[in-house]
Amino acid sequence: MPVLRVDDVDEALALCPEAGGAPVLGAADRPEWGPGLRTAHLRDPEGRLIELRSYS
Repeated sequence: MPVLRVDDVDEALALCPEAGGAPVLGAADRPEWGPGLRTAHLRDPEGRLIELRSYS
């Protein structure tokens, strides 16, 4: 699964539908995966799962 590091997960996720992306899991803090980690998951127009990731 490709992981894209972004400055703001919520902002990046909001832009994805304009490019054909379909949210799978909304933005959420993931302290159990790492300090300050926030992620969201979506599918691109070809069905590939992508993770958006940021650290605060």
